[in-house]
Amino acid sequence: MIFALATPIAQSAIGVFRLSGAGCCEKFNSALSKPVSDYRKVFLRDVVWDGALIDRCSVVFYSAPNSYTGEDSVEVFCHGGLSVIKSLTGVFLRLGFREADPGEFSRVAFENGKLSLNEAEAIVDLIHSEDENRGLLSLEAVAGKLSDIITTLGDEVDALRVFIEGSIDFSDEGYDFISEGSVEERLVDIRSSLLGLIDSSLVSTKKLTKNMVLFFGPPNTGKSSLFNRMLGFERALVSNVPGTTRDLIDSEIFYNSVNMGLVDSAGVRKTDDVIEAKGVARSEDQAHDSALVLVVLDHLTEGLAKDFASILDKKNHLFVFNKSDERAPAQTYDCVVSAKSGEGIQELKKMIFDSIQKNNAGSKKTFIIRERHLVLFKSALSSLDACIDKISNENDVDVAAEDLRMVRSSFDEFLGVKYPDELLGDIFNDFCIGK
Repeated sequence: MIFALATPIAQSAIGVFRLSGAGCCEKFNSALSKPVSDYRKVFLRDVVWDGALIDRCSVVFYSAPNSYTGEDSVEVFCHGGLSVIKSLTGVFLRLGFREADPGEFSRVAFENGKLSLNEAEAIVDLIHSEDENRGLLSLEAVAGKLSDIITTLGDEVDALRVFIEGSIDFSDEGYDFISEGSVEERLVDIRSSLLGLIDSSLVSTKKLTKNMVLFFGPPNTGKSSLFNRMLGFERALVSNVPGTTRDLIDSEIFYNSVNMGLVDSAGVRKTDDVIEAKGVARSEDQAHDSALVLVVLDHLTEGLAKDFASILDKKNHLFVFNKSDERAPAQTYDCVVSAKSGEGIQELKKMIFDSIQKNNAGSKKTFIIRERHLVLFKSALSSLDACIDKISNENDVDVAAEDLRMVRSSFDEFLGVKYPDELLGDIFNDFCIGK
């Protein structure tokens, strides 16, 4: 039997514990002032230990297999005081529960057939989603729509394997299994569907969990001052000495209920300082991984605008003129601000928000997938191409059957029907405790 606090460890109105495992309902009942007699209903009960009241909680019991994990489960809604959480943790341990590992509840749910493997992974992406759009994309996978698509494609692959195997086993019968089954045309349809799925999916990485906005540009243009002004507090060190910022410094802000990660970076210039040069290299790498790049210039560096436009090429970026309190810009910018006086800061926040929202809306993605999924889909696509080529040229048809077996194998690994032994550990270690 396992338990975990499913809410953050912090002083709050409520805390939520999850318990799971055969016998957990009966075991927890022994600590209640009055036993819970029914499932999937909310009961108000006192948790009592050694005659002392621990807390008055709302309690819901679930019986296997009708629970998240597929096992007997309990959800306990307690007061969110740290002393209450600590006391309840002690009760669970003394009752014989073990504290769950990260992602253990979802892993048990997967092993009990309550979730496919990609649906379990989508839960992590949903928890980590930083805006509504990515949350909706993750929900599509959590709801099983992506699994349904791959299951349907896998069933079609199995059906076509029957025709190909038939053409091999009964080659002397004079019956054209390949033609009668429209095998080549149906393979092309599977390929088109899979390619469309890849093109319409956003690949989830840790770099994509936030809408990252990078402050980029030459040294001493006030990037760090602007970074601090946007945050509302001094996060980055500020100095008139060029090259003060030598590494990436990040923080985050909320604007219109959207979480945006801000990253201050080293000024981009040629330098003989080894440490500063590494900072410049990191700045340029981060530029390619950010949702939006703010190129910050001032009246002394306006002539570098074309150089930075060339570096960023088609990357989503805005040109920002800083230090407007000292001198007006000599050319047109997306936004004119003063980190010192605060002029233009609100306009810049709105411009950043609008740019990110437009960029996200324009992507027209349907699902969020992981690098693991992309590798499997591309492997399946490669095997499909090989199979189509053999069928089209009526060559090595027996090997074409093996190509289709490899396609099906990739789909099975995506769904979790089969998987390497170490894969589950890698996936569920990304989960938070309590999920």
